[in-house]
Amino acid sequence: MMRFLPCLLLLITVQSAAAAELDHWEFGARIGGMITDNAVRLDGSAEVLTLTRSLGDKRAIELEVSADQLDFSMDYGLRHTTVSVNYLEVNREPLWDPYVLIGIGVSEFDAPSGITEGRDAMLQFGTGGSWELTENGQLLLRGDVRVRYDLNDSGQPGQDGWGDAIFTIGLSYRFQ
Repeated sequence: MMRFLPCLLLLITVQSAAAAELDHWEFGARIGGMITDNAVRLDGSAEVLTLTRSLGDKRAIELEVSADQLDFSMDYGLRHTTVSVNYLEVNREPLWDPYVLIGIGVSEFDAPSGITEGRDAMLQFGTGGSWELTENGQLLLRGDVRVRYDLNDSGQPGQDGWGDAIFTIGLSYRFQ
């Protein structure tokens, strides 16, 4: 799986060489929370960094690196680090740009007991939006909600092969 990501990045680079003048890059940083089970409570925190390349007016590809820690309100200490490539379909609107995304990647976990570490494939899908904060449109507020599904089933809390709901908000900087 880790060999797949560099090939996809190379494809993105080649595609971006033939991009239109309206295409741009964005660097973003977001923070948020996670819910891992059917109880509606915050189980942990998430931090996300993205590098996004628009492909025309309505599509984008992004490389995303994220880290999270799940505490389950008791300092449990389960950590994930993920690397993914996401495809965004954007619906441009006058005041904001809503989008849907689907992504594929790798999730590594570090747990406090039992099976203490591992690496699994993951999928994610979600929706969100971005709002321009400056007149030139370079600084954006971005928020999204998504479900991350990994193939990990170690039997530990938060490691049952089920999806995590992730809510994030942050800033993106658009540049040419």
